[in-house]
Amino acid sequence: MELIPHSDGTWSMERVTELEHLMLARLPEAADPTGCVGAEHRLYPSPVAPTAELPPREEDAIERDWREFIEPDLRVAFAAAVETVVADVGAAHGSKVGGAVYYQIDVPAEHADAWCSALNQARLVLHHRHRLPDEDGDMDSDLDAERWMAMLQSEIYSIIMEFLVRKVLGP
Repeated sequence: MELIPHSDGTWSMERVTELEHLMLARLPEAADPTGCVGAEHRLYPSPVAPTAELPPREEDAIERDWREFIEPDLRVAFAAAVETVVADVGAAHGSKVGGAVYYQIDVPAEHADAWCSALNQARLVLHHRHRLPDEDGDMDSDLDAERWMAMLQSEIYSIIMEFLVRKVLGP
């Protein structure tokens, strides 16, 4: 995959392999924290610090307000970001080069934030759901196929995020 920034603020992914395209197409499932308590807590953390010394009624009120007024908006924003990525990936054009199929995905500048959000959300969920190591952690030697694919998917998302931060959203 080649990540290319353009002078007009748009960017593209060119020579995207079928495997890379598949990993991008799987982003909605990867970003869905349903059933993964660790991912839910990471994406929608409590507004009350564990060390806060608040009266229980006040803490409950803060938590209730958070769940009622803030968390729904976060969920909508995350879903919208994922939908943006899905639409961009869905508009990819493929072409056969030699014996392989490669895709090109052209992305408007205004979608960069949505891509960062969706990719980050997917990486967090993948790491919690599949117990992937932190950046400095060692991976288990007895890696099953599902965890290996999750790790590969997370790495692809990480590469795209780094490109976006450095070349599209950065100075």
